[in-house]
Parts: sequence; structure tokens; C-alpha cells
Amino acid sequence: MKKLLLSLFLLPFAKMGPTNSVEIRGGKWPISFESSGNAYLLIFRDQQVMMEEVYDTVEFVGRKQLVYLDSALSVLKRGNDGDEANFSTYSVKRADKKFDGRWYILRTKYSSTNFRQQEADVISKTIRGF
Repeated sequence: MKKLLLSLFLLPFAKMGPTNSVEIRGGKWPISFESSGNAYLLIFRDQQVMMEEVYDTVEFVGRKQLVYLDSALSVLKRGNDGDEANFSTYSVKRADKKFDGRWYILRTKYSSTNFRQQEADVISKTIRGF
């Protein structure tokens, strides 16, 4: 009986890990989305640090904040080189490259990463799927 009560007590804590994880980009500079309950995390490797693997996370509390990121990516896609969307903990800037097409730079207070339009489309698709 004690084991049953203990397992019932620990059961809610067993579900605290990420319930859904989507890899946006793998390889040397990975970007991924994780969702757990009402929290969403965008995890990426900081591209300012070349010699070590340093990761940063942008946390979204609630789906509404994710929709803002999706809207920003849509507006930036239709916008011009140099356009920027600023939020309280991060910013996304469009940075076109002449021979590489459309790129975006995601910056937090201490780190940054960049990604192409194809990866931005995957991010938007992932947000709409959550």
C-alpha cells in the first residue's frame, strides 16, 4: 500500500520533462523547440562562442507569446533587409545575404544565432502545430 501511495504522489512529477521536442536544425549549430505543458522553449547554440558549445534558451510562457514570434517571422519575410522585431527578452532581425538568400538573426541579452528562411518556415510550422 505504501508503494502505491508513493507512486501516486510521484506520478505528477514524472511528467515534468519535455513532452514534445522538434529539431529545427541539427548539426554543429542546432536549434530546437521543446514544449511542456504551457511553457515553450527555443534552444539554440550560441554562434558568438566558437571554441565551446554554449547553449541559450528563449522561454515562451503560453501559446500567445509563440504566436507573436510566428507573426514577427511572417512580417519579416515580407519586409526588407535590416527590419527587426524586438521583444522583451529577444529580437529577430532580417539579414539578407547576396548569394545566400534571406537570413534571420535571433539575439538574446548574451547570445545569438542565425538561421535561413527555410528554417524560419519550419519554426513557424512548428509553432502552428503546438
